[in-house]
Amino acid sequence: MTIPYRSLNAQLQAIFGERVHKIPIDAGFCCPNKSGEISENGCVFCDPYGSGYIAHKGLSVTQQIADFKLHRKEKKFLGYFQANCNTNAPVDVIKSLFDSCLKQDGLCGLIVGTRPDCLPKDVLLLLEEYSRKTFLVVELGLQSIHEQSLIWLNRNHTYAQFEHAFFELKKRKIQVVIHLIVGIPGERIEENRASIVKMNELLPWGIKIHLLHVLRGTELYARYIKGGLQLMDREEYVETVIELLEWLHPKIGVHRLSADRDARLFVAPEWAQQKTTVLNEIHQRMLRQNRWQGKRAGFPETSYLEP
Repeated sequence: MTIPYRSLNAQLQAIFGERVHKIPIDAGFCCPNKSGEISENGCVFCDPYGSGYIAHKGLSVTQQIADFKLHRKEKKFLGYFQANCNTNAPVDVIKSLFDSCLKQDGLCGLIVGTRPDCLPKDVLLLLEEYSRKTFLVVELGLQSIHEQSLIWLNRNHTYAQFEHAFFELKKRKIQVVIHLIVGIPGERIEENRASIVKMNELLPWGIKIHLLHVLRGTELYARYIKGGLQLMDREEYVETVIELLEWLHPKIGVHRLSADRDARLFVAPEWAQQKTTVLNEIHQRMLRQNRWQGKRAGFPETSYLEP
């Protein structure tokens, strides 16, 4: 099926000339928003595994990579340091883990997930060093440009801190992917669109759009079982995502629109676990209604395919 937006697969194919698969890695880092450095409560949506794979907890980086590659036909891989905050450690520890990853057969680069307030100068210099010798992407959790939403999510950083981190990375020619959440209480399509307009100004390498969903072991779960938490239904989410894509600059890669989570953790909304179904609905509706990335922003059809 044709995908009417700039996908991560298309971006990676253009760089590596073949399909490249991300290997999610839990390196054992903690998050300062949960460890007490900033807060002990964490973001309201963050589960005990910090978005990492349950099965990976406690395994070495090399073992996680080996296990993942066992049943994969791809020959090239990116080490995706996904769980928790992957720059929240001394630089020698970070360097050791990155080097261990890159020594594995087929590893051709790194993706590093972190927070905007966890990029001190020595870590930025380390990331700059790796960006010069391998393919490197830093994923920054932002979730919203709106301060009230950041407070509601208990992010414990500001939009100004995010922008500072973003420009420090861009200054060092490091590719950045930004995470955004749709469905935050108090945000309507107008607020979501404002976040996308800001992304167009920043022009990151990519964005990830997440649905606000409920996982066990989170503050959001506690609020959900008390009642009163309104979650998006599938129709609202699909239509919202398509409209946001229509406003998104076609140079920005779309790296995630729907995700699944371990069934042992997932609570609601139930439809969000049907990742393939949701993605197909987004793609088919866009094609059927002649909608594409950048259309409302004034860009011609297929502009998202241009280099």
